Amino acid sequence: MISKKSVQEILETARVEEVVGDFVNLKRRGVNLIGLCPFHNEKTPSFTVSPGKNIYKCFGCGKAGDPAKFLMEHESYTFPEALRYLAKKYGLEIEEEVRTEEDEEAQRVEDSLFILNDFAKKHYAGQLFETDTGKSVGLRYFKDRGFREETIRKFDLGFAPNQRDVFTQKARDAGFEPE
Repeated sequence: MISKKSVQEILETARVEEVVGDFVNLKRRGVNLIGLCPFHNEKTPSFTVSPGKNIYKCFGCGKAGDPAKFLMEHESYTFPEALRYLAKKYGLEIEEEVRTEEDEEAQRVEDSLFILNDFAKKHYAGQLFETDTGKSVGLRYFKDRGFREETIRKFDLGFAPNQRDVFTQKARDAGFEPE
């Protein structure tokens, strides 16, 4: 596994304009660079690269990120593959980290929590949009405060009914263990 120190060094060294420039013809416009988006077909450039912020953004399709994210999107690299590409491009040494059994267990616990959190997010969004109580109480609450449905969905807002064990039972039914 690539050490955190190496990850940080690679991400700080990589220049978005150089990485994107290997794949996209860019032209200077003020402090930024523009070009045709490599992620969708377009005739007018809507793809902007900001060297000062070290990010790219397409105002046509919405794709955005840093040099590593660009490689992940454009070249279908995993994060470690993108880091290795950038390290090679910039002549950086990669420090590998050996993971102990405790590190592996901690990673499994962290991964499990992310999976459970995603399950909870979907559960509570379902409670908000798919139940009568969620629609009449939760959705009305958000709309009365000026939230549009688009915003509610974008930020994954949800509704927790008064029955406290609904989520726990649904999680158990889905195979989640209490520990």
